[in-house]
Amino acid sequence: MPKGYPPSVFVSSTCYDLNQVRADMKRFFDGMGLDPILSESPSFPTSPQTSAVDNCLQAVKERTDIFVLIIGDRYGSQNESGKSITNLEYLEARARGLPIYIFVLKKIINGLPFWKKNPLADYEGTVDTPKLFEFVETLRTSQNHWVFEFDEAQHIMDTLRRQLAYLFMDGLVLREKLKDLKSPSSLSALSGKSLKLIWEKPMGWEFRLFTSVLREEMELDQKLKWDLAYGLKLGRVRDLGNLPEMMQWVQQKLTDIRALVMSAEKLMNKAIQEALKEPGISGDPEHIVYVAHRIAQVRKELLTWTVDFHCTEVKPQCERLLTLISNFSKHVIEELESIPKRLDDEIDKAVDASKRGGKYVATLNLTFSIPENNELSAEFDKLTRMIHELM
Repeated sequence: MPKGYPPSVFVSSTCYDLNQVRADMKRFFDGMGLDPILSESPSFPTSPQTSAVDNCLQAVKERTDIFVLIIGDRYGSQNESGKSITNLEYLEARARGLPIYIFVLKKIINGLPFWKKNPLADYEGTVDTPKLFEFVETLRTSQNHWVFEFDEAQHIMDTLRRQLAYLFMDGLVLREKLKDLKSPSSLSALSGKSLKLIWEKPMGWEFRLFTSVLREEMELDQKLKWDLAYGLKLGRVRDLGNLPEMMQWVQQKLTDIRALVMSAEKLMNKAIQEALKEPGISGDPEHIVYVAHRIAQVRKELLTWTVDFHCTEVKPQCERLLTLISNFSKHVIEELESIPKRLDDEIDKAVDASKRGGKYVATLNLTFSIPENNELSAEFDKLTRMIHELM
């Protein structure tokens, strides 16, 4: 949240069974001078072109500073993968590294031992689906967050009043530490989360720093993603009705994307390895941040490269060729965008294994390539013949 605004608190829960609790939480956060974000509120940010689930996830991703998850006796509606909206919201908050406070209805906590002993029994009178028990058990055993139980909203408010005070104190302590932190100018613009990783150096901090900075840098280019999704034509439209001129432009575009793919490979296969250092040697924060910035820059250039096709007009017989080429960037963009979550998941597994006295080797396999396409070759041959016929 920009300086000068109160922190925002996203309240994640099913609505109908916890309607009064959510209303109480809104009054509680309003009274504390915080900005509560609840999906049923008239001020909740929505996009008419986006589904209800995506609107909620976008709010967690873009507007939330503190995340409060409240679990009653309903799992709620599910997406195609079987995860509830609250589950997806929690995963988004966790991916962002937000402060997360989890509250579970006491009777659900009490029912966990019975469910674990007999998971196939009928729990219809307790929960709407046994998946709720699975979700709660995952939260309780993940060791990433403390889970509080509650019977009524007042229990949640009493706990949050104390926990938010601790969070405030943590911020003051970190502020004092950062005042004395001598860091290069390239690190001065980092978010508080990234700076905290550099200062505290928890297990796997180098990887966490890399994903934190990369995720934040990619989020800055969200408008380009939307431009691409809507097929916008912004700026001057390029008229390539002349076939030889169009073929020359296409060849340059192919040269450009090959260079971008090569840069992505160098950054992931060499630069990040050198920045992270060998096992047992502390990584170089400035070098890690540099690599994260450059990978985000490559993604931005790929998005711009693709959007450029929307601002180009060609003869009808050439449109298929441009469509095929414009899709070259899709796989590489998707691979780059997957890095933060995939790497965070791998580091989570490594950290959990270490806490149990075991060992887990984190791996991240990426492929950066321009797809082979027989149809593309045929289109090139067809247009080449057309050019020869015009000469």
